Amino acid sequence: MGCEKCTHIPALPKADMYVFYASHDYMLQKVYEVIKDICHLEWKEQLLEAKGNMDIILEYMSQNNSFTQKEFENIFVVPLENEQFQISLVSKSKSLFEYINLYQSRDFLWALENNSLFIEFMPIVDLKNKTVFGYECLSRGRRQDGTIIPPVDMFQFAKYSDLLFYLDRTCRMKAINTAYEKKIMDNYVFINFTPTSIYNPVFCLKDTVELAKKLNFNLSNVVFEVIESEKILEIDHLRNILDFYIKQGFQVALDDIGSGFSSLRMLAELKPHFVKIDIDLVHNIHNDPVKYTIVQHLVGMAKNLGIKVVAEGIEQKEELDKVCEIGADFGQGYYFGKPATEPYT
Repeated sequence: MGCEKCTHIPALPKADMYVFYASHDYMLQKVYEVIKDICHLEWKEQLLEAKGNMDIILEYMSQNNSFTQKEFENIFVVPLENEQFQISLVSKSKSLFEYINLYQSRDFLWALENNSLFIEFMPIVDLKNKTVFGYECLSRGRRQDGTIIPPVDMFQFAKYSDLLFYLDRTCRMKAINTAYEKKIMDNYVFINFTPTSIYNPVFCLKDTVELAKKLNFNLSNVVFEVIESEKILEIDHLRNILDFYIKQGFQVALDDIGSGFSSLRMLAELKPHFVKIDIDLVHNIHNDPVKYTIVQHLVGMAKNLGIKVVAEGIEQKEELDKVCEIGADFGQGYYFGKPATEPYT
């Protein structure tokens, strides 16, 4: 059983009254000025009590340009259900920034609550024999009107609504279940994860490991891929996560190698099984000698460390020819196939 952050979807408050408090008095005064015409307000020393519809309050607040993000992060709301405010209720508070993001992410919340997340598979091709080696599992959300929520938007919503833990776990579990349903377990399956969504790998990843074992996956065919690896600052925390995966029998990958110095440092320190060359370096590589030289050196370093290389973002035959010439092991990109709910064979 996971923690509340991994298993619980927060909801917008529906209470009789709300108490606002802030790190500075002037912030509460600004709140008062914005919502004084849409709800009943009463000052209680350094607190502001409000009776009104929270959806309307949040709409007014989100449309007001006089607040900075830092101010929204330091204004807090406590919903009251037929009770008087007391200090012990502070534990129920959330920042106005978080509530506004929950309000603005209503479509995303609906997708989570109604289990409308789904997986698309993007083929990863063995460049020597031109056969499908594996698939990257890409998470998507579907809004109530049927339109798609791109993964970038989903993780942006999740980050600012304190839902990253829930979303990351849900996507991992959905990827494993869907790969099983599509009968691609004999191929390598690349599953993205965000290290910042994991406190302790033994506890946070327990459900993921148990599901893969329950479905009789060959664990060495499951590759957990660190997304946004160029932005990771806590190398020791990431190493603990990757070590846990490896000890369980999984393989690991780093993405966006070459996009920054930190990713090169991780290549040396973490020695993953796979690395993915940054899309921007592969794009138009046949017309750019600088990109060619950088990728050539990255592939050489990886091979010296015994790491397999995936060249991402291949869209043209000329790009394919160059990454093959350099010696990349695998390729991924629209040239081979776009993400699809039915895996390419």
